[in-house]
Amino acid sequence: MTEPVQAKDLFAIKTLSQPQVTDHTVYFLENRVDEASNTYQAVLKGLDMRNRHQTEFGIPGQSITKFALAPDETALLYLAADKQKKAQIYIQPLAGGSPYALTDLPDGVDDAAWSGDSQGVFFTNTSYPKKTPTKLPQPKTISRLPFLMNGQGVLREDGTHHLQYLPITGKMPKTLISRPDDFGLDAVDPSGRFLALSASPDPFNPKDFRTGTYLFEIATQNLTWITESQEHGEFIAADFSEDGTGLLLWGSDNHQPNIAENHIWYYDIMEKTLTDTAVDHQLEEGPGEVAADTQQKLSGRWAQYVTADYFLTQGFSHGRVSLYQASTDGELTEAVGGDRHITDYFVGADQHTVVYTYSDFQTPSCLAVYDLITEDEKDLYNPNTSWENHHELSGADEFTFQSDDDVTVEGWYMKPTGQAAEKSHPAILYIHGGPLAAYGYTFFHEMQVLTSAGYGVILINPRGSLSYGEDYAAGVIGAYGQGDYRDLMNGLDEVLKQDKHIDPKKLYVCGGSYGGFMTNWIETHTDRFAAAVTMRSISNWVSMYGNSDIGYFFNAWELQGKWYAPIDLDTYWKFSPLAYVDQAKTPILILHGEEDHRCPIGQGEEFYTSLKLHDVETEFVRYPGSNHELSRSGFPNLRIDRMTRIMDWFGKH
Repeated sequence: MTEPVQAKDLFAIKTLSQPQVTDHTVYFLENRVDEASNTYQAVLKGLDMRNRHQTEFGIPGQSITKFALAPDETALLYLAADKQKKAQIYIQPLAGGSPYALTDLPDGVDDAAWSGDSQGVFFTNTSYPKKTPTKLPQPKTISRLPFLMNGQGVLREDGTHHLQYLPITGKMPKTLISRPDDFGLDAVDPSGRFLALSASPDPFNPKDFRTGTYLFEIATQNLTWITESQEHGEFIAADFSEDGTGLLLWGSDNHQPNIAENHIWYYDIMEKTLTDTAVDHQLEEGPGEVAADTQQKLSGRWAQYVTADYFLTQGFSHGRVSLYQASTDGELTEAVGGDRHITDYFVGADQHTVVYTYSDFQTPSCLAVYDLITEDEKDLYNPNTSWENHHELSGADEFTFQSDDDVTVEGWYMKPTGQAAEKSHPAILYIHGGPLAAYGYTFFHEMQVLTSAGYGVILINPRGSLSYGEDYAAGVIGAYGQGDYRDLMNGLDEVLKQDKHIDPKKLYVCGGSYGGFMTNWIETHTDRFAAAVTMRSISNWVSMYGNSDIGYFFNAWELQGKWYAPIDLDTYWKFSPLAYVDQAKTPILILHGEEDHRCPIGQGEEFYTSLKLHDVETEFVRYPGSNHELSRSGFPNLRIDRMTRIMDWFGKH
């Protein structure tokens, strides 16, 4: 007999990520949430594809954040925290023997990658001046903008950022770069000539939002900005060709602020030319922003060469994340598709074995293999087989409808599990964040909890969502709460028309981030819902401008369609739910993290105060030590509390 999915199943579900493959062994991370320590844990494993035997690597008790297979396939490099909770580099020999720490830096390591010859490691780290310990409070001086970052708080300005090389023999590292601004180590040239770095061309200019790709020539230490031709470009290098003559980049020319699709670009190192390989395709390339809460520690692999002319990349279209084979001259073919979410992938040195992880509405995570030549595909390992067999999981019925302005909108309805689906039942309109994100064919633990509790869940991708092209994504720019609001209301009407078992008197609405903004907008523009829950929301764009880590530019991008613009009080107030709070009637629960610097807790405070003064039934829950990522990677006990409170609030109304 199957069981309902509960909030505490957060501790039972496992996910897989960062797959990498040799001739017959797949290496990957197995991630889980640990109840006893209230933390996220990851174990590095190897699976023999011939007999499915598994081996664990690393030091017992370590939680690994990232790993990489050496180019010569003799060892694994991985990052894990030391006793001081600082990330260090460890080497795991594959011929036998215990892993050993390669670094012991007081401020830890930021990132690391193998050299092309497997004889050393390039890594980045940040050092800070030593300070005399004191128990007295000390002031923080701020001179830069941005000065806040969600998940970090006030940014330190006294760090020095380094790029270093360290032989695996453990000799003293050689410093290649030291500078005051941060930069990323993106890719290493297998031929040993170059590194690809990402950095801001004008790092301390708060009006410059570019991210450039730079070629660093190891022998001469010359640095060349290869994306300078793109006026507003934001790029990350993805992969060098085997001979070091080509470089794949992921990013966008940003011809429209925050809306232009991300594509894979090709830089010819010999010819010094940069080309958009997907200019003729309407496709968001790369992993995409899929609204979900289950996946952990994904590699973020933007693209990987298969041969000198062909590469693999993900593509996000109509809620599906597929794996595509593409060429540097613009060809594009779906290799691994279906109604699912390809979460991670890797192509082996044989140029045809692809290992990948995937998810769908009823599958949290599965490891699989695909052959580019034979097109054979098979699952290798599902860590949740027993859990899936013992729980009743809701699928999702896809639907489309014509909204206002003749816009076609896509959505899904997840019915309550069991016999509740065939009886009169309540339903929740759950609005995703972003808005440049989208629901899709992926596992969402929270939605399964809600359907197990007897609720239908309505998922809609209104205009402004990702995976439907640039014009669709741009439909919300300068029009928040307009067409997107009508799409959601029209979508709700469509679901009510299709499923007569939904009780129209027991409709609920909730959402987080942009979904929280939209919940607040709905709260102040209609009373058709019995109750609402708003999370990490925006209520006042005027205060958002100066208090958020992204406010001063996000407001301009989203509300004014400009790269940068001075504060516009009339426009910001017009799009603020707070401006219409006198129309609010629906009982509403406000959930907010106290360390949320993306949509600061002041947004919840302002809305709560105003609602209370207008005699609206309101409760406000503040989550300590929690930032904007509470629902996805926050303290596990608080994630469970949050889900429980949502159900309790709706159950009460």
